[in-house]
Amino acid sequence: MNNPIMIGKNIYLRPVEISDIDKGWQKWINEKSVIEFLDGVYPVTKDNLLKYYHANQPPRAVMFSICDKSDDTYIGNAKLGSINWINRTCSYGRIIGPEKYRGKGYGSEALILLVKYGFMKLGMNRICSGAIEGNIASLKSNEKVGFVQEGVQR
Repeated sequence: MNNPIMIGKNIYLRPVEISDIDKGWQKWINEKSVIEFLDGVYPVTKDNLLKYYHANQPPRAVMFSICDKSDDTYIGNAKLGSINWINRTCSYGRIIGPEKYRGKGYGSEALILLVKYGFMKLGMNRICSGAIEGNIASLKSNEKVGFVQEGVQR
């Protein structure tokens, strides 16, 4: 394992590195199947990702690379963002890039590690997220991990 921060059964989280942009991040963030439910302007350039990387550093956010424990393969990203240190709240986001890793529980495992990090290491009181109604995989994963739907925004 390469610099693990949180370790799960099948994956671990490590700090995102700028070199991850060339290890798959830029490719995934421009694939329709990955970005279908994400907000943003596409295509995303390397310069866009560098700006995003620098804008999402502590104290505003913490970003992690999701890696397969068996061979250290970089398979996605996870982030705690919009950190409010006064109220101890934040939101989360995650993506699994390579198609062969999707739908196999890696995203849910990453979310469990991310939530543990947020509550245990950062001292958050609340972690939330939004998901587009059609993003069934994300909604099911949120429910599986214990998130509760509080409302629907039109």
